[in-house]
Amino acid sequence: MSPRSRSVCASTRVPELVSSLLSQGLDVRIRLSGFSMKPLVRSGSVLRFSATAEPTTGDIVLLRYPGQKLVAHRVLRLSDESVWTKGDSCRAPDPPVARDQVLGAATCLEVGPVAIPLQNRTMRSLGRLASAVYPKLVLAFRAVFPTKPRKDELSCAS
Repeated sequence: MSPRSRSVCASTRVPELVSSLLSQGLDVRIRLSGFSMKPLVRSGSVLRFSATAEPTTGDIVLLRYPGQKLVAHRVLRLSDESVWTKGDSCRAPDPPVARDQVLGAATCLEVGPVAIPLQNRTMRSLGRLASAVYPKLVLAFRAVFPTKPRKDELSCAS
């Protein structure tokens, strides 16, 4: 871990801490829970976020929603005032949020001892492809092999 980095557990009690650390220019490592970013980012994966990394289309950003909820989703579109995001496995995009709700952009995905850089053209393109194709593949698979959906797959509110 670099000297300008801190690890925190992102639960409903720490969004203020995460926001504070990022606003001080520190990177924050967060272990994600939920299924909205499958298949590229699985539940339990660790993402490193930086407030100094300017988000662009295809990046994964950390958003702070009302009620202190933190969400990591991929940027679909940006304007001067708003950001449109979507979980890679979600069928529909999220409602637009104000840019000041974006706390930081993911700079790397940590898989065991390996840190995969995310802010490059290849990873952004791969992420956009996964976000566009994966939900359709899941729907097609379920049409061919119908099963009862698991409780955790009924919503993308992760």
